[in-house]
Amino acid sequence: MTSAMMISWLVTVTIVVSVTTVNATGLKCDSVRSYFENEGFPASDIPKEAISSKELKVCGSASSGGEVCCSADMELRLQARARDSHEKTTKETLHKMHQILNARANRFHTFFKDLLSTSKRGFHDMFKKTYGILYEQNAYVFTDFFQELENYYAKGTVDLDDALDNFFNILYQKMFTVLNSQYTFDNKYLECVSDHMKEMRPFGDVPPKLSVQIKRSFVATRAFSQALTVAANVLKNMQTLKPSTDCAAALTKMTACPYCIGIPNNVVACNDMCTNVMKGCLAQHAALDAEWNHFVDAVDKIADRLIGPFNIEVLVRPINLKISEAIMNFQENSQDVSQRVFTGCGRPVLGKRKRRDNRELQLESLNFDQETLTDDRAQAVALMDKLVKEIRQRVRDSKQFWVYLPYRLCNNGMGMGQSNTKECWNGTHIDKYRYPVASDGESQKNNAEVRSVGPRSTIVRDQLYALTTITNRLKSAFNGQDVDWIDTEETFYGSGSGSGDGAFTDDEDGFNESSGYGPAEPEPPKQPPPVVHEVETPPRMNIEPKTVGASNANNQTTVDGANGASRQKMSLNRALTTYLLPIVMMWFGGCLTEWL
Repeated sequence: MTSAMMISWLVTVTIVVSVTTVNATGLKCDSVRSYFENEGFPASDIPKEAISSKELKVCGSASSGGEVCCSADMELRLQARARDSHEKTTKETLHKMHQILNARANRFHTFFKDLLSTSKRGFHDMFKKTYGILYEQNAYVFTDFFQELENYYAKGTVDLDDALDNFFNILYQKMFTVLNSQYTFDNKYLECVSDHMKEMRPFGDVPPKLSVQIKRSFVATRAFSQALTVAANVLKNMQTLKPSTDCAAALTKMTACPYCIGIPNNVVACNDMCTNVMKGCLAQHAALDAEWNHFVDAVDKIADRLIGPFNIEVLVRPINLKISEAIMNFQENSQDVSQRVFTGCGRPVLGKRKRRDNRELQLESLNFDQETLTDDRAQAVALMDKLVKEIRQRVRDSKQFWVYLPYRLCNNGMGMGQSNTKECWNGTHIDKYRYPVASDGESQKNNAEVRSVGPRSTIVRDQLYALTTITNRLKSAFNGQDVDWIDTEETFYGSGSGSGDGAFTDDEDGFNESSGYGPAEPEPPKQPPPVVHEVETPPRMNIEPKTVGASNANNQTTVDGANGASRQKMSLNRALTTYLLPIVMMWFGGCLTEWL
């Protein structure tokens, strides 16, 4: 072989060896082709051989050799899929919590509506049995009162002070007319009668006490119910928040880039990388955390009121006894009240006496055995307490929900689960993730994966406003103050702005503690909330009252006590003297002619 031929042969061998070496060390795409096919990419769109990475905006930087197995168009579609998958997973998590709180709100709402309905039915049955046609002819006075209570709970547009004042004022006029039915009263005279009501206190101390109790209980109950609804709506509204552009790029880098650079589909992102990506993508969600925690604390405190001094069940169910006590107080002092009114307003004109139908004088026999009623009330109080405690625990479990959301998503299969492993995707290759985990919260300036989270969204600002508003209302209700619902939608569900804090100084019901709203102690991180078993929806109480009695000053706590303690069984003689005798005297006193 000549020297020229030898040189030519060596050059050829060198070239072949060189090509063979490049092919041996170059990027192989066969191992990831099936992944792209399973993702729905047409076979014609998937590169058969590695291509240059210069057209890729996200995954190109991960390719150490400058070659990838996906085109720029494929990267765009992979990014859209990564964003949609993240959005779906986040929505599912928020929707689950939304359903939990919304179900509790509906359950509490149903329980309270049943409570009012049962109380109204028991009131009607008792007063119809006790006062007969007198009550039936004027039942609207009482049904209108219950309707006002229902309207307050449903809409918040009722002034409870005005509603109570109006009820007792009308009741006062009606009773005064009955007790002095030998006279004729015009509207002007009845207005004068009303003007003297407060100074004479015909109903004793029942109206002011009942007014304080109703306001505290109804305000706290509505605030508690509305709080659950507002929280559920916050979770629902946050589901509409879209991922940012930087978030979408980070998601693509974490979930799609391994396949673009030829890594098989059994690789999972390092857990710390996943945590950083989720913290960056959910930074705006984390903006709710502080205000949400304040909300949780406020719900916790108002729940204590509802199973304590503001227990709505203890107030509403025996409301017939309280009003009956007011009527008895009036009857016992009717002569003195009438004379003082005549002195202040003048002697009215005598009217024409009419013969009454004897059927109007018939009263059904009264049963004063209260054991059954007491047992039913104790059962209802227990149901109320159980429901409030279960709801309170559910709300407690949601504390720090927003800052734990990234960990929740990563632990749900998106991350490796172990941060120290060297067999996970770290953003460039299979190895340990080398960047620190970013801090919790909205600020992510030190986040290695998502550095820009963008300006705070209008959606987030609206939810912060809703949480701040309902928290302030809960604090006011906790302190026994009225709550302004003026901008609340006129439906049971709604939210808006409201009043702020204030010190509670009224200790009429035996408590004068401070509000308890001081600086909150930081809580250590906790695991995702445990599963709490559902509580069956409390059944409607079907209670038929067995008494027309009402507590006096000595046994007031039997009606007002938060624990629903049992009354002492009323003796028949005392019951007849206290309740039946005044009614009989009223009818046979010779002074009744016509009921207005």
